[in-house]
Amino acid sequence: MAEPRETSGCADRQPNQLGRGIAYACGTVALFAGFVIVSRFGLSTTLTPVDISALRFGIAGTLLSPILLKHGLSGLRVSQAVTLAALGGLAFALFAYAGFALAPAANGAVLIHGTLPLTTALVMWGSGIGVAGRSQRAGLAIIALGMAAITWDGLAEASVTVLAGDLCLLLASLCWSGYGLYVKRLGLPAIRAAAIVAGLSALIFLPVYTVLPGKTLSQAHWQDLLLQGFFQGILIGAVSIIIYTRAVALLGVVKVSFFTAAVPGLTTLGGFFLLNEVSSLATLAGVALTTLGMLIAFRGSF
Repeated sequence: MAEPRETSGCADRQPNQLGRGIAYACGTVALFAGFVIVSRFGLSTTLTPVDISALRFGIAGTLLSPILLKHGLSGLRVSQAVTLAALGGLAFALFAYAGFALAPAANGAVLIHGTLPLTTALVMWGSGIGVAGRSQRAGLAIIALGMAAITWDGLAEASVTVLAGDLCLLLASLCWSGYGLYVKRLGLPAIRAAAIVAGLSALIFLPVYTVLPGKTLSQAHWQDLLLQGFFQGILIGAVSIIIYTRAVALLGVVKVSFFTAAVPGLTTLGGFFLLNEVSSLATLAGVALTTLGMLIAFRGSF
């Protein structure tokens, strides 16, 4: 899972390519922030994490099935395709929805999207790829402090539930970081990568979902199904994977990960105004530190 070091600036990039990459990355940030809020809202209804997962994979898989049928696995081995689907779809989504069900929205924003630079650096380090740049290292250290503040908040409240949710969110972040690096290495066109992720995730998960106990999809209100189906199935299950993969192809996974600096703050505000979630001082400190760390690292990336 190797990716070349991203130590040089973007002066050698075509302006049009850089502009398109930034546009895709900004779109990713907007969808990531909405993903946390809409998922938390969905889980406050009768829907469960597996119900929302079924909507995501079923709708996205159906929507992108013509691409998968036309191009197949695009030359990938079955093991490569399944790994890609697990990192960008099945494993990521299940960890994320479980975390959203157990922890507040602010935790989700910080521990999935806010820590993407940190988890990306960890995956790169584990793959034998160094993380260069003084600003990037300083930013990553501050991000780690922000993550520690969120974890301390859970410990201080002695909430096993919140801690379990935080762990799921961190695992989701690791999965998404792994997806970004792996899809960059494979060099797949964005729409084909999204089709493989959505299609294989649906093929694996939906048969299992049919035999799981406690499903509430048939009992949910039609408005909840419409909102979650549109957002999770179309915008997140299909569109977000396409634009994130395009951003990674144009800018590189490290630079794209730093664009998520805006997600924790946006989601904390959304959680307060839309979900009536009042964050603790430790959580707010974690949001501030993570955002500051990513902004510092971001400045050293271009």
